Amino acid sequence: MRLDLPMMLVALACAVTAQDLLPGMPGTPLKIPFLTGVVIYYALNRPLVMALVAALWAGMLTDGAGGMPGSCTAVFLFLSVLALRPLRRLLLDGSFAGVVVAATMLALAQVLWQWTWAAVTPSGGPWRAVGRLALLLPAGAIAGAAAYALGHGLDLAAGNVRSQGEVHGTA
Repeated sequence: MRLDLPMMLVALACAVTAQDLLPGMPGTPLKIPFLTGVVIYYALNRPLVMALVAALWAGMLTDGAGGMPGSCTAVFLFLSVLALRPLRRLLLDGSFAGVVVAATMLALAQVLWQWTWAAVTPSGGPWRAVGRLALLLPAGAIAGAAAYALGHGLDLAAGNVRSQGEVHGTA
């Protein structure tokens, strides 16, 4: 019996808890994007339907906890899954760094999307906005890597996916 849905729910619950408990990024409508990291994991490793379900739930949780309008983040994450799908082979060809880069860029794009959606003009001028975005890059990378590792670890423990050693016959 596969435990796809329960493991997705556990990953999303852990991510929303971490995202809600940690303080927000200064001057942005976004908290550290752990939920986005879960979506990146599902977009790059799991079937498209599961990735889209994860995007929908993560988007609703992000908007609900962060005070963004209705479907702002859900639409962004849904589109992000569709954009990441063609990059699966490139980003996962033995490269955890590729996942971190994807998480960093997606966190940056998510802040810009949310600023646009909420019609927020960053206070303090363009240089302060650039500085705030620069602070987000390492936070996005760390959150994406942590959520990716969580999702992968849960799926391995549940038997939903096989380790690389099992796939290549070395384990």
